[in-house]
Amino acid sequence: MLTRKLKPEEVALITWMIKDKDEGSSIIDTLNELIVEEMEDGGMGSLRVVVDGEDNRLFSRELAKVDLFDADQVPVFISVNLDTDGHFFELEIFKGDFSPLKKFPPVPQ
Repeated sequence: MLTRKLKPEEVALITWMIKDKDEGSSIIDTLNELIVEEMEDGGMGSLRVVVDGEDNRLFSRELAKVDLFDADQVPVFISVNLDTDGHFFELEIFKGDFSPLKKFPPVPQ
């Protein structure tokens, strides 16, 4: 899997989604340092946070979600998910027609 840091547009959207949540500020403070891996989701753009030595992390709950549209006007459903310890686990992106994401959605105005 390809690992990398979050792109600025990903940081911006995640920040916008969680800024008013109780856990939001502690997660936002770490976003620029996180390493993520692109998930095998057919190019829809989902990302999982990589934590060295913690390959056994599990999904616990959804912290925030938003429904947006891709450049081709197909609905895109985005969730910020936490692990069982309450840490940022993944950015889940699901496109309504299962096609690859054409453009990462910008922060709504």
